[in-house]
Formats: sequence, structure tokens, C-alpha cells
Amino acid sequence: MADVKVTPINNGPYHVEGTFTVVTEGGRVIDKVESDAWFCRCGHSSNKPFCDGTHERIGFQSDLDAALAAPAAEGYEDVCAESEVADGEIKGVKVGKVPVVLGRVDGQIYAIGGVCTHQMALLEDGELDGKLVICPLHDSGFDITTGEAIRDPATVAEPAYDVKVEAGRVFVSRKAR
Repeated sequence: MADVKVTPINNGPYHVEGTFTVVTEGGRVIDKVESDAWFCRCGHSSNKPFCDGTHERIGFQSDLDAALAAPAAEGYEDVCAESEVADGEIKGVKVGKVPVVLGRVDGQIYAIGGVCTHQMALLEDGELDGKLVICPLHDSGFDITTGEAIRDPATVAEPAYDVKVEAGRVFVSRKAR
């Protein structure tokens, strides 16, 4: 079997690399390609199935880009790839300019404020023990699922944020619950 690589270009054509033959449904060979070709994604090329650059003139936006932009338009911010948040680990991100810490527990990603409410330490420098985010400064503990202050010396909860995972990306609400 031939090794063919297909890469959708953001808001553009499919870039197809490898050796392959383009054949009509009726069996007529349109082209035998031995390196690479660019195929229309927007549906408006005058040289179908090949791209002629029409996507740029008509302002084509790919479905993937639209899907990724949707949560941001609904009050969420794209903060990282889902694969960057390992189970049992935390990761510091920013929502706007606000530090937030993500944590994955039993496959679910949660988000709480990223600065300890006791002594202002960055929680991303701490660790996740079960559901407990432990502050690196004085061992305060916060429930990653709710933001509740569970362990002294902290007594004030962290703000908790809604999280969505779509198309392999993590989106965090711009406003705390």
C-alpha cells in the first residue's frame, strides 16, 4: 500500500503528499501524482478536484477552525492541548491575564484559581494529591473539583472555572462559577 499523507491546511486546501492516482467515479484517470498535490476544500475551485486559490478570495473558513472558535465565542478561552494535562497532574495556564491551574482527576479536567488565597504562591508549582491541589509554600490544600479550601492554613476558596474539551483542546470559562 502506498504511503500517502493528507494535511488539511487551516482555512485552505488539503495538501496530499505521496504517490497516488486521482480517478473519477467512472474510472477515468485524472492525474497520477508522485510527490504532492493540493485539493480543494472550499468547493469553489474552477479546477476541481485541485485547488486554484479561490478559498482566499471567498474567505473560506474550515469547519475545524469554526469548531475551535465556537467555545471562545461563548465565553471560553483555548488554553492548551488536552494531552498537556496528564491524569494526576496539574498545569498552570492563563485565562486572559489571570493565573489558573488545571488538574486531571479520573480522566476529567478541572480548573481553579492559580494563586493561593493564603500567601499568593503559584499553585502550578505545587502538586495534585488525589483531588487536592497542594500549595508549594505552606501546604494549603484546595479541592480541584470545587476550589474549596480543604487544608489549612488557607481558609478562603479558590474560584472554580467551567472546562470544556473539544477537538483535543482545553477551553476554560473566562468567568469563575
